[in-house]
Amino acid sequence: MKKLHLILLVLMTGGLILWNSCSNDFDITDTWKEFPVVYGILSPADNAYYIRVEKAFLDPETNAYETAQIADSLYYPANAISVYLQRIGNDQLFQMTRVDGNLEGFKRDTGIFADAPNWLYKIKPNEIEGGLKEGTTYRLVIKRADGRPDITAETTIPNPFNILAPNPTTTPPRINFLGSIGTTFRWSHDESAVFFNVHLIIPYREEIAGEPFARRDTIYWTPITNKQSVSPTATSTSEQVLGTDFYNILRNRLIERYGSAANIPQASRYFGNVTIQVEGGGKEIRDFLLTEDANSGLTGAEILQTYTNLSEGYGIFSAKNQSTKSGYKVEQETIDSMRLNPITSSFNFKYF
Repeated sequence: MKKLHLILLVLMTGGLILWNSCSNDFDITDTWKEFPVVYGILSPADNAYYIRVEKAFLDPETNAYETAQIADSLYYPANAISVYLQRIGNDQLFQMTRVDGNLEGFKRDTGIFADAPNWLYKIKPNEIEGGLKEGTTYRLVIKRADGRPDITAETTIPNPFNILAPNPTTTPPRINFLGSIGTTFRWSHDESAVFFNVHLIIPYREEIAGEPFARRDTIYWTPITNKQSVSPTATSTSEQVLGTDFYNILRNRLIERYGSAANIPQASRYFGNVTIQVEGGGKEIRDFLLTEDANSGLTGAEILQTYTNLSEGYGIFSAKNQSTKSGYKVEQETIDSMRLNPITSSFNFKYF
């Protein structure tokens, strides 16, 4: 029995993404056989949409690691397949173009697989009737020139998320971080999104005596990662973030910026307006990661299951979306709490 190890690389398509990399093992006892391997996560926020389509096969006469270093063994020839997106309810197929990801800004990591060329399939929003439509289901269609059945998969683009807490309706909206007290983040969503990250963008400035201009910096923090909805039919999700977590992030950023705690200059510091971004992914991503978890640990299956939502082969075709709310003002209570907390008491943050 031979084991073929596939690494499905997550593409960075214009923004932060929920998952960095995933790996699956599967055992194959057949003689030579080819397997399509597909990766794609669609997002309406992207300027272009990319799908990775590769092939894997087990040749009993050839070492799999040697094969992995040969680009022609990883990719279908240009004339062997055609890749399309199709909006469900519309028979029209939108053909994607084969491009080298290394030239598109998505350089493939070096490793056991050949990294050049890095063939991907691309389509721009204006080539698919103005882009992806939220709340709409799309089908990936891979047609093979040899007459074998199409390889297909479907996913639904999540509708926009509504941030419910911190309350976005006050003027201005406000956010508070109070030591060991949790700050609640809550957002609504439809059933197409079940897996979430919450990102915070926190600008601040430092006014140092004798310097004519303020120093400015921005903290990019993801306090909530891989948060699952409580049920498949849930319409909102929430999580609490401790104020001390925020204080530690702030302290670590200042140390990173100045090299050590001792080098942090005396200054009057002020927060700018905070931006909250909720990013959510489809159920296929959750199911993929749950399959990974089920196969790990002492009780994992001896013969590993490999998640796929493709009609043939292995991989994942899913979708994500994101919503942003800007203009949150850090509350006076946060500043007062920071002055009393030993983590941040020396940083002289002030309310304005």
